[in-house]
Amino acid sequence: MSKPFTEPLEMESSLHLLAWAAGRLAESGVYKPRLNAELLLSHCTGRSRVDIYAYPERPIPREAREGFAAAVERRAAGEPLQYITGSKGFRHLDLQVDRRVLIPRPETELLAQRALEAAAAMEGRPVVVDVGTGSGCVAISVAVECRSAAVFATDISADALEVARANAARQGVEERIAFRRGDLLEALEGELRGLLDVVVSNPPYIREDEFPGLPPEVRDHEPYIALVAGPTGMEVQLRLMRQALSWLSPRGVLLIEGGADQVEKLAALALGMGYGKVCAHEDLNRLPRVLEARRG
Repeated sequence: MSKPFTEPLEMESSLHLLAWAAGRLAESGVYKPRLNAELLLSHCTGRSRVDIYAYPERPIPREAREGFAAAVERRAAGEPLQYITGSKGFRHLDLQVDRRVLIPRPETELLAQRALEAAAAMEGRPVVVDVGTGSGCVAISVAVECRSAAVFATDISADALEVARANAARQGVEERIAFRRGDLLEALEGELRGLLDVVVSNPPYIREDEFPGLPPEVRDHEPYIALVAGPTGMEVQLRLMRQALSWLSPRGVLLIEGGADQVEKLAALALGMGYGKVCAHEDLNRLPRVLEARRG
């Protein structure tokens, strides 16, 4: 059994606090409990993990112990670590995340990389649109790493756009991204039709019947609207594919993240819609993860 919840308030040693927290989290079935405990203690004390271990005798103030104990209980109850700490690393970025937005995944780093490569290969000032921007991870990555790009970010959620704007401000690129609220590409001004060089999106792609079986950390905490697309899981992807045909420039490319069982189906459908060149990019597990469909 773990030590009582009130006991860590009397522990000043970081090692004692970590031992208590790791036991509490392991008891609750949290994956990598010791690492979670270290990251939570680092967050609550403002000290690095290296500093915590290098100076274990340094007293932890009672206020920090109270915050740490509360954070451990939240994690033990299944709340994602990233929502407790309020941050998530993505490529070279440290992003603010909370329950208003999906937590960025490693698969979406692949999506961002493909968008950057597509934009960098184009002469002039490529127009890049991140559809369903969420935390802003892809749009901000493009704005930071491809200075020549004109970047737009759309989302149907006003809450998500608030988070994305805050993240862009933290990275110093808020003036380089035009944020627009609306459904997919309909959020953009009509004069951009036919001028988009890169349309990139990590849309909802979970089937409705899959939702109850998702891990509780995801199902009970992350926004439903950012996860579930509909009965097939491909509803949003297909709508965007159809829309993009009339919005892309002649050199334009569409990049969409999808489930491993979806991307090859989407590729075949894209060819039937009239896209000129289509391919699938694999993730680190060698599973098809990103659809690339070129207009011409």
